[in-house]
Amino acid sequence: MNCNLKGFNKYILIFLMLLFSLSTYAQGVRVDTIKITTTRTLKILTRRTIPKFILQVNAHFNSGALELSGHNGSFSRSDFIRGKSFGARNGFGFDITGKLPLHKKGNFWITATSNYNRFQSNLLTNNTKEGQVAYNIFGGGVGIDYNITPAHRVKYYVGATTLFNVIYANATLINTDISNTSPPKASVKINPAFRIGYALFLGLEYAFDKNVGMNCGIRFSHLNLLLKKSTYSADSSSTDLNDDNAPPPSIYAGWKQFAFTSIYAGISYYFGVKERRYKLP
Repeated sequence: MNCNLKGFNKYILIFLMLLFSLSTYAQGVRVDTIKITTTRTLKILTRRTIPKFILQVNAHFNSGALELSGHNGSFSRSDFIRGKSFGARNGFGFDITGKLPLHKKGNFWITATSNYNRFQSNLLTNNTKEGQVAYNIFGGGVGIDYNITPAHRVKYYVGATTLFNVIYANATLINTDISNTSPPKASVKINPAFRIGYALFLGLEYAFDKNVGMNCGIRFSHLNLLLKKSTYSADSSSTDLNDDNAPPPSIYAGWKQFAFTSIYAGISYYFGVKERRYKLP
């Protein structure tokens, strides 16, 4: 009898639990466990270290000055023969420059550069009535930069470079004076000449990220400050650069400055830059 009562009580307990569950469900009541996390806004300052090395690759447009300004932008046969002008005015070029910081703050940098420039009397004009000339210049140099804002995204800098250059050219002379006994057309080869000069420049860089940026600026170059020389040659079809004064009968000779102004732009690559993060209060 006791066993029957115990089994009956068990069924009653199950029935009551089921009834309670149905009643709770009918009322639309649900018990959920929700975790609430506290959020906090943090201000993080990210600062980049100065590069351990910068590589710049630039292209530039050149406009000649002094005796490299040509004859109002065109070629003058008489000025070229008498050594009054190099005969060209406009040119273009490319350069690759590497920079190393001299101290941790990054204000002073030592630089090494290699470059190529070409000047043509007919680069921006078709006036070849009296002839034309084209110069090729291969050069390199070492110098120093002063960077005003080395740790900023925008970096302003000024600098100077000592340049070592090899200059050579080819010219065509056209005789338009029928009373002149010179040949109607003659070719002149200007032999390679080694000269020492300098460059002064002002520019800026903008860093897109810690590895790459762009740079642009303006530069003044004087390629033949030192080692000017003029020689006499009986062969008028081949001559030296002849950028120094020489007595007659030297032709193509005269005191000439191979100087020009450049506007340049290009890409900067930064190496060894690290980003440091600081929590602001």
